[in-house]
Amino acid sequence: MQIKKFVADNAQEAIKKAKNELGDNAVILHTKKIKTGGIFGFLKKEKVEVLAALEKQQLENKMVALKEKNLDNRDIKEIQFKDQVKKQLDKIKYENEEVNTLNREIQELKQMIKKINNKVDIKFNDEKSIKVKFKDYYNNLKRKGLSDELIENILCDIEDVDIDDNKFEAYVGKYLLDKFKIYELNDIDFDKKINIFVGATGVGKTTTLAKLASEVVLQKDKKVGFLTLDTYRISAVDQLKTYADILNAPIEVAYDLNDVSYCIEKLKNRDLIFVDTAGRSHKNKKHMKELKEFLNCFKEKEVFLVLSANCNIDDIKSIINEYSFLNDYKIIVTKLDETDNIGIVLDILYNSNKFITYTTFGQNVPDDIEKFDLKKVVNEVLRR
Repeated sequence: MQIKKFVADNAQEAIKKAKNELGDNAVILHTKKIKTGGIFGFLKKEKVEVLAALEKQQLENKMVALKEKNLDNRDIKEIQFKDQVKKQLDKIKYENEEVNTLNREIQELKQMIKKINNKVDIKFNDEKSIKVKFKDYYNNLKRKGLSDELIENILCDIEDVDIDDNKFEAYVGKYLLDKFKIYELNDIDFDKKINIFVGATGVGKTTTLAKLASEVVLQKDKKVGFLTLDTYRISAVDQLKTYADILNAPIEVAYDLNDVSYCIEKLKNRDLIFVDTAGRSHKNKKHMKELKEFLNCFKEKEVFLVLSANCNIDDIKSIINEYSFLNDYKIIVTKLDETDNIGIVLDILYNSNKFITYTTFGQNVPDDIEKFDLKKVVNEVLRR
């Protein structure tokens, strides 16, 4: 038998304590009032003491129940722990599957790149490969200024063609004409009043502008006017004034954006207005920002990007990229007389996907300019 005392403020609380600890089967042996606490026998508080007992069998039953309860709690915790472990393992398994899938895709991509590299190596490095078949044409295209990227694109497209060597050059010519003919205009109509010429310093914007203005005056009997924003170069305004005097055309100078509307208003009775801009380095963000602001002054306009054939392909790509903010523009290629790299013209088409309208080949005004002739360029590229 287990006997234990329980003390509380009253009998009910003391009995409750006993029942809570020993269970409902606890036997109350007696209750009595006692005094506890106080100082030197004073201020003692009256309490109730309950003496309760639990039979041995009841005690054993209680211990078994308590043990089972503890076991149940442990079982629950163990189950919860196992469940958490399973979830983590499933998560790890799923993540591993994702990693494995990603690794497979990476390996497949590596294999694909390897095949492409091997294919390129076969074409251009192995003496027993396709380079032997195309060696002369490859070297000739390279000599004419075509980029490696464009040459490889061309030769990859035609490598499986079964054709006699003596007809191969004609086939390449037809291929190039078919590839780029969509960028050749049958005729150039100056159907927009405002025609703006943009490009880097020294590419020949002002001279080209004067050549085209002369063409529309002499051949189309149009009245033209000039507007220049190129106030950076000392001779720029004077140069354009000289051309304006020859053509008996008015010229206006805009020193900032606020002058543009006023100048255009003064030229409103002209059929066409040719606008000369200052040379802008495509690498100068400030200058490009100013050019964008100027171009935004006009709703209806034709923009001509003037590119020099003297440029290397990397600069051409960079310039085209910087002018990508324009939804629509046409290209004029200048200084073909100053380069042996006529193939750069095809690279310009390949990288820009824009129309080339004119090419120039000298300083004489109104001469040394002609409408872009794709067939002429292709023939020159293939000429040995």
